[in-house]
Amino acid sequence: MSTGFPALDQGLGGGWPVGVLTELRAGRTGIGEMRLLLPVLAALSRTGRLLWVAPPYGPYAPALVAHDIALDHLVVVRPRTHKEALWAVSQGLLSPAVGAVVSWFGDIREQEFRALQRHAAQGGHWGFCFLPWDLAPQPSRLRLILESAPEGVRITLARKAGRPVAPLVVAL
Repeated sequence: MSTGFPALDQGLGGGWPVGVLTELRAGRTGIGEMRLLLPVLAALSRTGRLLWVAPPYGPYAPALVAHDIALDHLVVVRPRTHKEALWAVSQGLLSPAVGAVVSWFGDIREQEFRALQRHAAQGGHWGFCFLPWDLAPQPSRLRLILESAPEGVRITLARKAGRPVAPLVVAL
């Protein structure tokens, strides 16, 4: 599915891959990391639920509406424990009613990440997982390293398979 950003679509080979848990790393929040997801989330919110698990901030409804997110299809889960967060993400990735899962983890073990990847592949969904900048890399099929740039966001793509891609800048 198209990212909504031609340069990113080209870097990804056409758009966001389905059935993949995409790992996103940003040095700090507020650099436009969510804006990268808004076009695909808007499209998916028309046909299924969007599940956000453990977002660091509450969704700002006026901004989401301005980006065509169907608010009545947004479900925000605030788990009390890491185990509850893993369960919520797993269930979302396997549910036919959910179009995309966006999650935030402060820490995650490799076997936990692999299990979520399997669920994304089984469910055929789009999964996005924000992880801390300094956490050891996970065995992702796709990792985006995001940095602030004067024109927008500088993105370094890291893939499990395939040739390295030069960093690209997406204007926001």
